[in-house]
Amino acid sequence: MANRARVIYQSEALYAGTVDATGNHYSVSSDNWNTKTGYSTKAEAVSAGGEIRTGIMQLRRVQSANYSFTVNREDVNQFGQLARIDSVSLEPPTVTLDFSYYLTNGINEKILGMNVDGATSAIAGDILLGRTEDAENPGGKNFFIITTQEGTDAVGNEDDESLKNVIALGNGFVTNYSVEASVGGMPTASVTIDGFNLRSYTGTQDLELPAINNQFGIPMTGGEFSIPPAISGVHDVDSEIDFGKEGVSCLRPGDIHMALGNGGRASLFEPLPFSDPEKDYDAGSAHIQSFSIDIPVGRSTIERLGNPYGYSKVVDFPLNINVSVSAILSDLKEGNVTDILFDQEQHDLQFTLREPDQFGTGDIAMLFTIRNARLEGESFSSSIGDNKTVDLTFTAQIGGPQDTGNGLFISGSRNATGIHQYFA
Repeated sequence: MANRARVIYQSEALYAGTVDATGNHYSVSSDNWNTKTGYSTKAEAVSAGGEIRTGIMQLRRVQSANYSFTVNREDVNQFGQLARIDSVSLEPPTVTLDFSYYLTNGINEKILGMNVDGATSAIAGDILLGRTEDAENPGGKNFFIITTQEGTDAVGNEDDESLKNVIALGNGFVTNYSVEASVGGMPTASVTIDGFNLRSYTGTQDLELPAINNQFGIPMTGGEFSIPPAISGVHDVDSEIDFGKEGVSCLRPGDIHMALGNGGRASLFEPLPFSDPEKDYDAGSAHIQSFSIDIPVGRSTIERLGNPYGYSKVVDFPLNINVSVSAILSDLKEGNVTDILFDQEQHDLQFTLREPDQFGTGDIAMLFTIRNARLEGESFSSSIGDNKTVDLTFTAQIGGPQDTGNGLFISGSRNATGIHQYFA
């Protein structure tokens, strides 16, 4: 590794912990995969007997991964001396990880802790609390990037584990989730993570957890993790999950259908194309070019005297969902902006991403539903040489776990809905 000239995407793979950052990262088959029984070290799991699993899963179709840390320091000065005598850190370091990936069937969202059953708010549970059900104190999740030798693929790599490196972010909390799809591009999700710690390792097996013990504000001791082999996630069949059921390698803009409720005061909208490819649709409609869903999850670090690190990152409520839709305009419809002042319409927005099909009627791969959204505004643009366009903006708010009338709801498909958040 000392003679490496560079690192490129072929040698890296991104993983996320499916258990609490400070919790046990091993389980064995004899305990039933769906139980909460865990072991802090591989040696303990081996002694229990059975097939060993790790509470870490690989994210699929990753396109970028960037991480950084910043140490905030305060200078110490005194009378009689011009230069500072010290520069000390009064706050824990700021550690961030942001990554993007192509949407497929909701498996990445499930691994990150979102609900993809379509019936429960997607941004709830693990995302808001920053923990799994078994954790008594929210500690977030750990994230890992492995790097193999130069010129080798991370997928299917059988090199000596000591020749691989790991960068780990401890106590990671989701602070932004966004989805974007447009004509000419693959639908993509972007995620931002804030954490407490960043640590590097040589090797991938039986390594100390990168997390901070959020009860005492000190680095974790005694817990271990191991990184499972990297897989492509398309044709692989693994004892843990039948990854072959993921099906498609990516989704396409030609297989996206939309329903904007009554949205669009001045322009005509409808879900295009219809499920019946032979059915005529209104030629006087706006033609969608792109949409985006953005959910900033603001967080505040709670600190206390006697702890060098924060003991939790809590969400700053309320949380808003921002939706933008851009379209080429055809015909207009009757409408009056002043009506909005007194008629507070609420819309259920639906963005259906289907598996590739020549008629655009393939099986649903992912379905994003934003409930109780309100139209915030429309912006029209026209200039010489360009088509006239309209941009619509909607906002909605995240509801509680029991609220089925507000927020973002995601329906996944294939094996994504069957993944358990604990060792499965």
